[in-house]
Amino acid sequence: MPQLRAIRLPRRPILIPRTDNLHWWERNGIFNAGVAEYQDQILLVYRAYDDYRISRLGLATSKDGIDFKLYDYPIVDTNPSDEFERIGIEDPRVTQIGDTYYIVHTSASYKRVGEQSDVSKEDYMPWRVRVGMHSTKDFKSFVHHGVILPDIRAKNASLLPQKINGAFALYYREFTDAGEILKVAFTHDFVSWFGTKTILWPENKNWSERKYGLGSQPISISQGFLVVSHGVNSNSEYRLGLMLFDKNDPSRLIWSTDQSILEPEMPYEKEGFIPNVVYTCGALVKNNELWIYYGGADRVMGRAILSMKDITEAIKHPETNVIQE
Repeated sequence: MPQLRAIRLPRRPILIPRTDNLHWWERNGIFNAGVAEYQDQILLVYRAYDDYRISRLGLATSKDGIDFKLYDYPIVDTNPSDEFERIGIEDPRVTQIGDTYYIVHTSASYKRVGEQSDVSKEDYMPWRVRVGMHSTKDFKSFVHHGVILPDIRAKNASLLPQKINGAFALYYREFTDAGEILKVAFTHDFVSWFGTKTILWPENKNWSERKYGLGSQPISISQGFLVVSHGVNSNSEYRLGLMLFDKNDPSRLIWSTDQSILEPEMPYEKEGFIPNVVYTCGALVKNNELWIYYGGADRVMGRAILSMKDITEAIKHPETNVIQE
C-alpha cells in the first residue's frame, strides 16, 4: 500500500510574523497554532514569540483556511506575576466540547537558580513546564483556569473532543526521571483527577528515534480518536505522523503510521528559529480532507492536507503501519 504523504497546500507559509513596532509581541515567530471552527470561519490560535522569547497567544481568522486576517493584539497575554507563566504561554491545542472551546497549553517558567529543569537533567536553565488552560465561548472573552495539573511536569496536552463516561479526558506527556511518558487522566472539574493511565508509545522508527509526542488535538472519526503526532530523529529533525486511539478506551492506541507523513523539506521548514522542524498543535477534517496546520522551524505557519479516504484505507490495511494491541 502507498505510504501516506501530506501535501503542502499552499507551498508557502500561510502566516509569517509581523516585525513592526505595533506587533513586537510576535516579531520572532508565529507558529504551533491550535485550530477551531467558529461562526463559519477557521480560527488559528497561534503561539507568538517576542524578542525576549516570551510567548503569547494570537488569533488569525479565515474563510477558506488559507488566507488569514491577524488581530493586532494578543487574545491571551502572559502574566509576569504568575509563577507558572513568567516566560509565556506556549503551544495551544483547542478542543470544542458543546459551546465551549478549551485551549490547553504549556505554561512556562523557571524554577529557582540551581534547581533541576523539568524537561531534561542536562538543561543548563531550570525550565519549569506545567499544563495550563483557558476557555472561551466567543474568542473575545476568556476564562483563565491556570495550571490544571500543578504537581506534574508535563507538556503536549489536549482534551478529547467528547466526555468519557461523563468526564473530561486529557492526554499529556509527563517528564519523569525514567523518561517521557504519555498519559490520559480524567476529571469533572479540572481540579481533581482520577483514572490516570499510561499509554505505551509506538515502536520507535527511523523518524522517531529520539522522541515521540502528541501533536494536534484528538479528532473524532468513525474509527476512533485521530491525532497528528510528532517524532524526532537522531539528527533532531521533527516530523509528523498519525495515531489512532480507541473511542471506548482512549488509553488504548490501536494504530499509528509506520513512516512520517510530513518532514522538513521547504526552506521555511529547514531554516528559522529552530531549523528542520515541522510541528503541529491543530488539525481539522474539512471537505473529506485532514487539514494540518503546522509550525515551520518555530517561525512561520504552514498547511498540509491528507485525504480522509487514504487515511481510512491505511487504517483498514495496517500491514505497513504499527498496530498496538
